[in-house]
Amino acid sequence: MRPMTRDEVRAAIVNTDPPGSRVRLPTWFDEIDWDRLEYLGWRDQRSPRRVYLVTEIDGAAVGVLLEQTPTRAELGSRAMMCDLCRSSRRFNEVALFTARRPSKDRRQRLSGRGLHLCADLDCNVNANRKPSVGRYDPATDELIADRRAGLRARTAAFLVATSETQQTVRRPR
Repeated sequence: MRPMTRDEVRAAIVNTDPPGSRVRLPTWFDEIDWDRLEYLGWRDQRSPRRVYLVTEIDGAAVGVLLEQTPTRAELGSRAMMCDLCRSSRRFNEVALFTARRPSKDRRQRLSGRGLHLCADLDCNVNANRKPSVGRYDPATDELIADRRAGLRARTAAFLVATSETQQTVRRPR
């Protein structure tokens, strides 16, 4: 991912009113190693359930504000899979996040999209983790490159689907 400026990241968040308003960047923003990221994700320090997700799509920064839903304790010790990095983790390490879709029509502002995401937002670390390979498996570098490409594609697809402005559909009477 290419390096981005603070203003570019703030302007990328499309589902706030107005877009990019009240976006609090992480304190470690100036220390980001952009070459190792497929997306930039961070929690709002003042509101820990708010998460921002930003990536580059066709040379432009695109991002959304996500809200974490409370986890259900009755899930026990089940494993869950992150929708972005596709790693299986314990139920309390993966959470459901929802994003409100931007809309010009006030009646459709309740429409949103959701995904299961690593609660610590470490999908980039999971994608770059060295896998254990067997004799007949592809090379380690090839597996990591495939993971990173998949993470990038799934993140971009979610952000594009979430950031598309809904059009009001009028039904004939």
